[in-house]
Amino acid sequence: MEKWGYVRVSVNRVEQAAGWDDQIKTLKAQGCTRLYYEEASTRGERPEFQRMIKDACQAAKGGHRVCLVAAKMDRAFRDLAAADEAITRPSNSDVIWLLPDLSPHPLDPHDPTQMLLVRMMGAVAQFERDRLAERRAYGIARAKKEGKYRGRKPTARAKTPEVLKLKERGFRPDEIAKQLNLGRASVFRILRDHREKSTSAL
Repeated sequence: MEKWGYVRVSVNRVEQAAGWDDQIKTLKAQGCTRLYYEEASTRGERPEFQRMIKDACQAAKGGHRVCLVAAKMDRAFRDLAAADEAITRPSNSDVIWLLPDLSPHPLDPHDPTQMLLVRMMGAVAQFERDRLAERRAYGIARAKKEGKYRGRKPTARAKTPEVLKLKERGFRPDEIAKQLNLGRASVFRILRDHREKSTSAL
């Protein structure tokens, strides 16, 4: 059974630097032959996650079952309900999940012990995210009150022209990301979007 890995970092630069390489290392150690990269919050839209699910379902219809792997549970699922649905949902019955932080083996949705562990870990992760969101909201409110809040920095898409210019000059995505201080997922997304637009224009 082939394994495909999902790598996600948030738009927070500190988290990108801390977690990006660790996730890739974990997924490669698990034997993943294909990786899907995403730079997004779990609360927002995640086109690469949806594309991975769609690709896995299509592969299953062709008789090739795939095991999807995320380095940690919170990299793939926004909360406990999302994890439970993705692992047990009938429409995804041909999609198997492996979460190394929970179990060294693919999850069996019919195993009550495994599913209990998934729900317990999901509840803990959700609690921690809620606390983090509360502290962040408090920090923003305090900064606004003190006149120090400047809002979010411009998104990576603002650097699309620079990314494309460096690509035309022969730079690799990793090199582009380093030069422009972008996450690698952002560079891959910009290049992919450019290819899709170019193809649709033909």
